Amino acid sequence: MSKCEFVVHHFLRCHSRTDNDSADVSTQVWYAAFDPSKKSYLVATCGGNKVCVIDVKTGVVQYRYTYVKGLLYTLSWSTACPGNKILATGGTNNTIVFIDLSTNSAYLHYILPIMNNKKVFISSILFHPSQNVLFCTLNNGYLFIFEFEIYDSRIVNIEEQCSIDLKCEIFGLAFCEINDYLLIATNVGLKGWDNSQSQDQELVDFELPKNPNELYKDQNENVIDSIEIVKDSWIAIKVALHGVIYIFNLDEALSKTKNNKCVIIPPYILKWSDTDNYFMSCSVGLDGKLLACGDDKGSVWIYNLKDISFKSTTSDSKIITVNSVLKWPKLHDSYLKKKKKLEVDVYDIVMAKCAVHCSGNYLVAVTNNNFVCLYKKPTIKN
Repeated sequence: MSKCEFVVHHFLRCHSRTDNDSADVSTQVWYAAFDPSKKSYLVATCGGNKVCVIDVKTGVVQYRYTYVKGLLYTLSWSTACPGNKILATGGTNNTIVFIDLSTNSAYLHYILPIMNNKKVFISSILFHPSQNVLFCTLNNGYLFIFEFEIYDSRIVNIEEQCSIDLKCEIFGLAFCEINDYLLIATNVGLKGWDNSQSQDQELVDFELPKNPNELYKDQNENVIDSIEIVKDSWIAIKVALHGVIYIFNLDEALSKTKNNKCVIIPPYILKWSDTDNYFMSCSVGLDGKLLACGDDKGSVWIYNLKDISFKSTTSDSKIITVNSVLKWPKLHDSYLKKKKKLEVDVYDIVMAKCAVHCSGNYLVAVTNNNFVCLYKKPTIKN
């Protein structure tokens, strides 16, 4: 294992349910995503009842949005409004909230056309990278595909194009633009939707490798708790309890589809934690050359993928070990001491989501104990 590539930059507790609770260590922060503009250093995070937009260079929270109706679990940046920065977020109460960062305002609330059920929530939102299309999923298995218009650099006139009942839990989405293909992470494996085909298509089921983790090799679940586009048609998926991250070529897998079944044979397998914990999601940066994934010990695993060719596949999978691990630092937390609370590292610290800046110089991880952790390359000055 090589020397760690990142150092602690700022640790923020900015998702507290109330502004005056600086010792809130129970709010869970679920998601983080960088502004897709390569010139931007803004990262958006959501958790509890808030979205925070943070400048990773300075560690300053530039905007906070509070959702008065409940909790927020997911967000996505739009690329459809080049003159504006538009975010969509959602969670409980099945409402998509559109935020215009040019005015720092939530200018539109779109309520999904479903029966009111408090156990149902928005589990994932994702903008198509080049079309005026928004994908949205509910945890109970519904996938909605919306089209929208742009007026005055804002998203308006949202119309549902179709909805599909997958009849399973949905945890996440990734869109492979080169294949015009939507990948759907569920509790029964990976499913695929061809965005170029008609709406009455059957979804493709991807057959996953058998569990290589000796501790859980007899379990039959295939919970996909992380899915990311690495580069071009290369995809990274993490299956809970497998203890690894698979990287496979979507083009090659789809070419062998038969009866809507598709076998995944991953040319690259990244060794990860053998934890029995769920929902720790990875991120990719540096045009597919760096992958980061948190664990349930407050650590972030860093993989250097620069030597992967991403050109051809082999019959044998190549095992890739972690390059470095960012350990949870020892924090001096005066707020907890004042409230006479236990230190946060007494309990498991689940890094729910990582986000890597396109430059590879900044890394963000969000936790189940109300932290947004900003790391940077040690060569980068504040």
